[in-house]
Amino acid sequence: MDKLKIIDGCTNFHFVGIGGINMSALAEVLFREGYTVGGSDKSDSPAVDKLRGLGLNVAIGHCADNLSKAAEVLVYNAAVPTDNPEVAEARNRGLKLLDRAQLLGLLMQNYKYPICVAGTHGKTTTTSMLAEIFTAADADPTVMSGGILPSMGGAMRLGGRKFFIAEACEYHDSFLHFSPYVGIILNLEMDHGDYFGGEAGLRASFRNFAKRIPAHGLLIINNEIAGLDEIVGGLDCEIITFGEGGDIFASNAEFGVDGRSVCQIEGVGQLSLGVPGAHNISNALSAIAVARHFGLPFVKAAQALSGFTGALRRFQHKGQFNGAIIIDDYAHHPTEVSATIQAARNMAHNRLWIIFQPHTHERTAKFLYDFANALHAADNVIITDIYRPAGREQEQASVHAKDLVAKIGSNCHYAPNFQWAADFVRNNLVKGDICITMGAGDITRIGDMILLDSCNFV
Repeated sequence: MDKLKIIDGCTNFHFVGIGGINMSALAEVLFREGYTVGGSDKSDSPAVDKLRGLGLNVAIGHCADNLSKAAEVLVYNAAVPTDNPEVAEARNRGLKLLDRAQLLGLLMQNYKYPICVAGTHGKTTTTSMLAEIFTAADADPTVMSGGILPSMGGAMRLGGRKFFIAEACEYHDSFLHFSPYVGIILNLEMDHGDYFGGEAGLRASFRNFAKRIPAHGLLIINNEIAGLDEIVGGLDCEIITFGEGGDIFASNAEFGVDGRSVCQIEGVGQLSLGVPGAHNISNALSAIAVARHFGLPFVKAAQALSGFTGALRRFQHKGQFNGAIIIDDYAHHPTEVSATIQAARNMAHNRLWIIFQPHTHERTAKFLYDFANALHAADNVIITDIYRPAGREQEQASVHAKDLVAKIGSNCHYAPNFQWAADFVRNNLVKGDICITMGAGDITRIGDMILLDSCNFV
């Protein structure tokens, strides 16, 4: 098989921030396809260890000398500051610079059917569902996910050149660099106000994503999106809607105390999901619509989804402490928080504990009341300090985690640090409780701290 075509004449790539989930996956794909790949990151990590194990040269720390003399292309992402010394050196040498999304867009052009999963919520889970379905049906997909899928052993799967399944993130209009044959829009809700400014800007971005689908391609979109025609009106491609009132929809949904979700997909068959919640039934509908379009047997899709337990950090069961279940979840938007709490409430439990790490000051300020309303549904809530991801250092919103604590009320506590949160929970959890660490930052460490002296890791 011919080498993947990225940039004519360029065979040597340097990644700044190579240890990130998306960056490490892209680096691995290029390396396995015969390119020379190296890079740097601010610290060691399992992803860096894996890349080194494959034979890649990865430096820790950023300096101009990390850029090899033979490097031709520098790849970076939004977390890399503009004054990064390696980026500056690449500019001085006249190298080609590619944003992560630009590289991903160039990569998918090598595949016959790029399948791009967009939406405010559920992208990683739906991408993972599609990976499981297509793999179970022997379709040999190449997959680029935003989360770790245990069955793939990471965030990517290198398969054939027919199907390319990838998350399509709207932030900074990243997905407008992509060329989907199939585009999925799971939902559309205001987020990333620091970039889009308001809902009009967000909706325009999703409309432009849908317009990138060719006339012979397919858009699969949630029928429950408000003002749907504003997104799909006048498109040349085929359109399939899913959800209530859509072309493919579920009925008779039941949510078991064991965390499974069962429903009937009208005209298709019964589906039993290994993950909880109505939101995951919705995600599964979109994945099944894709599988049907390509003629993959429903029995294969149903088998794959029955055994699907989610990507890491998506309602991930981490273990038990004192008879209580410890779960980790990536929810960081009020709608996601509500969906995760409702899914947990459907399970057999005594009390529901949430340890929540707000993600970005801008999002916390904008949705302060929405977060409070969503989290109030838990029995006990602990709020940690707000997480500020790399690349968001200039956020202007003036808000503190204690503001959220005050809005939630008496069942809520402020945790001045992670150790305080872990100790408080360990001293209060009893048999039958469910405790969820929740957020898109490094909150997952608290679950490990709770379980540190326990023999009940999953």
